Amino acid sequence: MSASRHVRQDYFFESERRSRARGRAWILALAIFGLVATHLLDRWFFHAFYLGPAGAGQVESKAWYQILRQAGDVRAWIIVSLAIGAHAFWRAYGGSGQRLRLGGVIAITAAPMAAGIAAELFRMILARERPMAGGEYHDHAWRGLFAGVYSGGRWFDLGELGLPSSHAAVAMAGAVACARAFPGTGWVLVPVAIGCSWTRMATGRHYASDVFLGMIIGWAAGAILASFLRRIR
Repeated sequence: MSASRHVRQDYFFESERRSRARGRAWILALAIFGLVATHLLDRWFFHAFYLGPAGAGQVESKAWYQILRQAGDVRAWIIVSLAIGAHAFWRAYGGSGQRLRLGGVIAITAAPMAAGIAAELFRMILARERPMAGGEYHDHAWRGLFAGVYSGGRWFDLGELGLPSSHAAVAMAGAVACARAFPGTGWVLVPVAIGCSWTRMATGRHYASDVFLGMIIGWAAGAILASFLRRIR
């Protein structure tokens, strides 16, 4: 009887591992397909989303635009993490109910930081210019691998490099980490992260492939760190 149960459990766990492996393979395939597709369609996406100098200047003055854009700022997620941390402290020592996992709170700050750093490192290595570098639209212009580290007598000249978007990476990392720690919040925060990515295209700061790669980095950072840090209570 126990041997039969042991066999069934082994089969279940092996089946679950295979299912998860297939899921990860599909996610990787979709990420690669999306990155290739956005890269090939960057010109079309740029002209579809870019509002032009006048439109960009007008939309940047709107409060809703600034709210979406600031989702790509690590400091916004630090504030969220501190607020949830204060609530967790209250529940643990002064309130009632089940204690919140400290690891989930930490991930909401750690994931955006990690994603932002990763995005900057990719920008230094890939060294592709922004679509409006120099003031006018141009197709993909690559300075050469690692040109963001040192090029033309300048160290770490990243101002006009755009692949990937660090705003998109930070916003998606914070959204995913929060969704993993507090199920249900992703229905609100992931669209906000996508909105943050849109702001970068609408104002001509990034190609679609810039923000797509940024979102991939952010999703990976949020999922990995939330899974790793959730052990911390």
